[in-house]
Amino acid sequence: MPPLLQVRHLNIEFPGQPTGVPRQSLTAVRDLSFSIAPGEVLGLVGESGSGKSITSLAIMQLLPPQARVSGEILFAENGKQRNLADLPADSMRQLRGFRLAMIFQEPMTALNPVMRVGDQIAEAVGAHNAISKRDAWQRAVDAMNDVAIPDAARRARDYPHQLSGGMRQRIMIAMAIVNRPQLLIADEPTTALDVTIQAQILDLLAELRTK
Repeated sequence: MPPLLQVRHLNIEFPGQPTGVPRQSLTAVRDLSFSIAPGEVLGLVGESGSGKSITSLAIMQLLPPQARVSGEILFAENGKQRNLADLPADSMRQLRGFRLAMIFQEPMTALNPVMRVGDQIAEAVGAHNAISKRDAWQRAVDAMNDVAIPDAARRARDYPHQLSGGMRQRIMIAMAIVNRPQLLIADEPTTALDVTIQAQILDLLAELRTK
């Protein structure tokens, strides 16, 4: 059985800024290789600016258009490997948020400020499932319960600014797990939280991995 995710010789470059003076491109990631088995946890460790987030965005095919990506990002689905690096955008949209999902660093920039958090999670459900709005909403509330949000049915009607930083991050996790993805990428999900909340979020992720 192939690994769930296999990255081979990944290189990511960005062109120099057009200032009239020739500039070399910026290499964000050079010759990176790793693999992840189902149920395994893998951490990318490095100083700020070393390419950890860029690598995550490349896997999700969320890099800006000017990024140049080479190498292979092989994702196993139904026993077959698909190279996410050159997968057509339409095909990638079918996978993103369904087979693979990502928890971003800052919920306030990732969440829609004028949309109820329950609706945002339900929207992720409806994007990948033939399901009624009522059932999608219930799936959203269930996901919020899974990430230990108290009184989830009521809090689902809140807007992001009405929630604490820790609760917003839990909403992001609920949105990422609601479709039960095979691969979950967490891009420093505790950076903006205090130490106590950081520990709670990490414990939550460890618990969810076993489900």
